[in-house]
Amino acid sequence: MKEWQEAKDYCQWVGSLSGYPVDLPTEAQWEFAARNRGQKVLYPTDDGSLKLGQNYPGNDVDNVKVDAFPPTPLGLYLMTAGATEVVNDWYEKDHFQHSPRMDPQGPSSGTDKVARGTNYVETPWISANSVLRRKQPLSLEKHLFTDSFRCAVQRKQPI
Repeated sequence: MKEWQEAKDYCQWVGSLSGYPVDLPTEAQWEFAARNRGQKVLYPTDDGSLKLGQNYPGNDVDNVKVDAFPPTPLGLYLMTAGATEVVNDWYEKDHFQHSPRMDPQGPSSGTDKVARGTNYVETPWISANSVLRRKQPLSLEKHLFTDSFRCAVQRKQPI
């Protein structure tokens, strides 16, 4: 992914094909999924732990297939160690100090978007946890395999 808008457009295109309201997830949706419906899960893996080579890539990996490791309990693959994933929310460093507790939305504007998750190039014990958040510019200098996104159906009822 190079441009945030490319990611958003892609999700909405998938929605137009599927008939479902699809978009980038909000930061709150991403974390809710990473924490297996909001549980106190430190790492978004199959069992909440990091086990190199079993649910997280080892040190000698060139690239990682999406289904190389077991999914999370919600059936999501590579919530950690795939790529840093940009979400729909604008980034504000101290936003959660004054946001609502339930389903917080990001600020109404900004210059950077929020990115969640981690890629396998980073140190897993520090950066792979489900609460790490960072800012990402709307446009990157080039396409990088370490920066990506995932789409989410924006619907309260189960499909």
